[in-house]
Amino acid sequence: MMRSFFNAITGLNTYRTWMDVTADNLANVNTIGFKGSRPIFQDVISSVIVGLNTVTNTIKSTTHGAGVSVDSTQKIWAIGNFKQTSVNTDLAIQGKGLFILKDPLSGITYYTRDGQFRINREGFMVSANGLILQGFKLDEGGKVIGTGLEDIRIQHQRSPKATEQIKFLGPTNLNANASVPSVPSFDPNDPTSYNYKYTITIYDSLGTPYQADLFFRKSAPNTWEIYLRSDIDPTNSGYELEGDWTVQFDDSGALVYDGAVIREPSPDGKSYYYYLDPNSLTVPTTTPSGGTLPAYTNWRIYVGESLQSITVDPGYPIPNTYITQYYSDFIVTADQNGYGKGDLVDVYVLSEDGAVVGVYSNGKTIPLYRVAIALFPDPEELIRKGSNLYASISTPTIMLPGGAERIRSGMLEMSNVDIAGEFINLISAQRSYQANARVITSSNAILEDTINLVR
Repeated sequence: MMRSFFNAITGLNTYRTWMDVTADNLANVNTIGFKGSRPIFQDVISSVIVGLNTVTNTIKSTTHGAGVSVDSTQKIWAIGNFKQTSVNTDLAIQGKGLFILKDPLSGITYYTRDGQFRINREGFMVSANGLILQGFKLDEGGKVIGTGLEDIRIQHQRSPKATEQIKFLGPTNLNANASVPSVPSFDPNDPTSYNYKYTITIYDSLGTPYQADLFFRKSAPNTWEIYLRSDIDPTNSGYELEGDWTVQFDDSGALVYDGAVIREPSPDGKSYYYYLDPNSLTVPTTTPSGGTLPAYTNWRIYVGESLQSITVDPGYPIPNTYITQYYSDFIVTADQNGYGKGDLVDVYVLSEDGAVVGVYSNGKTIPLYRVAIALFPDPEELIRKGSNLYASISTPTIMLPGGAERIRSGMLEMSNVDIAGEFINLISAQRSYQANARVITSSNAILEDTINLVR
């Protein structure tokens, strides 16, 4: 008789816990990145009596249950709906990964699905509670540097960078109908000694801008000479920066080279740049502003790119070249990698690959970091710590977003709590609690009747 009392008490405790879990879910229905939980119920056995029916030769058993218990609570890791925001640094993960945060004081690592980030006064990208978002450092070409995680820190001021690379871009075309100048040699001060001139701005190490001129002179059919000249110091006569190159085209207008070709991987690591050896370049050691330009051995004049991993021999046509020679007007498109000092104007994060990009007042848009994502094979390893944070005693797999785990910028993941479903759970828990309370009432009435038998 007394067993029913204690069995019912376990039911009261269990369904009270269910109501606690349901109330917690409903309380966090608007918490960003919140994952709802559910209780895992298990029956409890007090004793099992096993016997043998000798007539039928079958086993029979009598089981006495001891009620129910909550073994654990299980987090539901379904992805919540995304909502758009007007904040560039709001992030959401399309996948099961988590953002990685580090406490700057204790050095402890936490994980979260809450993507409400901002840039603090020191330039760190932090969560609402001041933990620093972790990522991988990028070079200016967007390629990951190293393998270790770093605090994502945005420079509020970008230091100047001296020009060390000039790259021809498409469209660039040298007119095949151009004539060889009658002047026997190139003279930058004589327009009749060259066919076309293109001006580009370059920078020294202090960010001082200088005008550099690229001259194109046709020296023979399908052969062009390219001259770089820049008067860095106007107080001195002549050009302090100068260099000469020669390129050739075949009859189809494709670029070929008359000398050894040097190949260098592009920043994305998926293609190659082809350039002529710039050893003939003359570069000033100082500039009037006190700045410097890189030594000639560090300069690159890129004239073509191939998406094929091939070994290029002298005279081999370069596919997808950036310089062509067709019967059409001159057009030159070029860029250089130097810039002056810049102040931070804006920060945004690219969707898909999670690249954190800084926009600066000098016109440069520079990829700085890629947000790192932690992936746990069993999310139940994570322990809730409050403030939308999780901790784990196991080591996760650290991934770059862009594959199965993708970043959505300007969005936040809402709670995955289903209000209608939680109301049903609430009613079920309430009715189950009432039923177990009625068991205690009924057991008490029967016990009272039993006691009254002796009156």
